[in-house]
Amino acid sequence: MTELNLPNVLTTTRFLEVMEDIVKENRDIYFVTNDVSNFKFINDFYGIEEGNKVLEEISRFFYTENPHCLAVCRTGSDQFRGVMNRCGRSVEECVQDIVSMNEEFEERLSQRYPDVFIHMYTGVYFLRDGDTEVRKAMDYAHSAKKMIKGKYNIKCQVYTPEDGVQTLNRMETMTMFNDACSTDNLLMFLQPKMSVEQNKVIGAEALVRIKLESGEIVLPGRFVPVLEETGMIGRLDEIMIEKTFKLIRKWMDDGVEVVPISVNVSRQKFSAKDFASFVISLQKKYNVPPKYLEFEVLETTFVDAMDYIVDAINALRDYGFRISVDDFGSGYSSLNQIANIPADVIKIDRVFANTCFTTVKGRTVIKTLIQLLNNINYSVVFEGIETKEQCDMAADFGCDSIQGFFFSRPIPVEEFEKKYIYV
Repeated sequence: MTELNLPNVLTTTRFLEVMEDIVKENRDIYFVTNDVSNFKFINDFYGIEEGNKVLEEISRFFYTENPHCLAVCRTGSDQFRGVMNRCGRSVEECVQDIVSMNEEFEERLSQRYPDVFIHMYTGVYFLRDGDTEVRKAMDYAHSAKKMIKGKYNIKCQVYTPEDGVQTLNRMETMTMFNDACSTDNLLMFLQPKMSVEQNKVIGAEALVRIKLESGEIVLPGRFVPVLEETGMIGRLDEIMIEKTFKLIRKWMDDGVEVVPISVNVSRQKFSAKDFASFVISLQKKYNVPPKYLEFEVLETTFVDAMDYIVDAINALRDYGFRISVDDFGSGYSSLNQIANIPADVIKIDRVFANTCFTTVKGRTVIKTLIQLLNNINYSVVFEGIETKEQCDMAADFGCDSIQGFFFSRPIPVEEFEKKYIYV
């Protein structure tokens, strides 16, 4: 195996010493730290030697052969930190240089490793008047980088004082989530899916809430984005999936009519190599027929989906689980993609209900879309239906499955059971 060759890359201790000296003589500098999304898949798919080559290229391209670089160290398997000379450049010019370099390096790796989605991203902190602690300045750059982890359309983030407040809020949110997990205050709410023709519930979507000690119910918009940014979203996915299995098992044991439940799964969790086996192990544990579970995947997950994501989806479908595309039409769909999405259900995004029902052209688009999806054998659910007029139009256009406030908001499991299951 080829040994890692990183000349001029300092140890962390030596790097801090050098930075102290640099700051004393030059205040026109900035600190950077960068990372590579999915680097471990390069090792997994192409071998450790290829991974080492990438690390060596990163050290040269971004640092040791970069004329603006004053010092660099390696702090993790694929993470480097450096201090750069501004050379009179504005903040905007420095950021644009970083973005351009990230884009160029991404393109180079994507051509070489087509099976891995590559995203280079960088956190930056520009030295300010009065800054004396270089370690803290470097930590600010690291915090900026963490802010854009998983945000694949952002390649560079500059740390500002306001970000310190955001970091504190993020830490509080993570604490709230961990406390909810340990005290079983991570709650499942269900929103019914209704058949207009049958006038009955034919399914439900599982949605998460956090209950605080005060009794306050916290909506997912307050904590899910933080979990996605910090990489903790996979834990939430696992908990909600198991809660869904457990609930369906309860209904089966009670001898009541079971309706399928769909549960949201993040791209991060679907990217895990063991996701399909995790789900199947729960199916065996609870002995629940796979037809009762549906996994909702955001439409954007299918855009440039990696082979291992498609493999997981196909494995689950082959086993009998259903896959639905959530928020379809929210910005990425095309006719070509519609024909190739490996899914069973298409959930038309609420944006259509909010904007298209009000115009003749909009109604024509919706009607044609529903007919197209029906013709290529997708089941169709219309989300975000809030009025009887919208419901009637969706049904007239050929969509019988409706989800939205017109029928019901998301409600606690106990209330859902009382209204729709134990009747």
